[in-house]
Amino acid sequence: MCGRFISTWDEWRRVADGLGIDDEGDVAASYRPRFNIAPTDQHFIITSKFERRKAQRARWGLVNRWATDNTRASQCINARAETLEQRASYREAFHQRRCVVPADAFYEWVGPKSKWQPLWIHPRAGCLMLFAGLYESWYPARNQPEVTFTIVT
Repeated sequence: MCGRFISTWDEWRRVADGLGIDDEGDVAASYRPRFNIAPTDQHFIITSKFERRKAQRARWGLVNRWATDNTRASQCINARAETLEQRASYREAFHQRRCVVPADAFYEWVGPKSKWQPLWIHPRAGCLMLFAGLYESWYPARNQPEVTFTIVT
């Protein structure tokens, strides 16, 4: 997944306006453009409550609120749509905590494992892509929640 689409305040404003974000939280002030967002990196997600959209920072790799540590986060970067309700890791978030994950492109790795090559997949017109996602808040330290997310595939 690429995160290059917001490199200036004006671009952030266009994205926020285009997505109808009412509450930007600390995202606009803390976001820094990057060529690539890797699993367990910080990114941002868009959540909605009573038709009010909010941008918030989140770490890629879902950690359930009941987890005692984040060792499985890198294994929970993608969630298969057909098993969301069967897997305990995703069931509650599927019913209660859905989000959208914006990006301008993503990489799909192709070829034999020893010679993987990145294939850059992006909209022809350079538009924003929105991935379906799920999110959770867990507490790695007392009274300090960390929001995490997974992308639904």
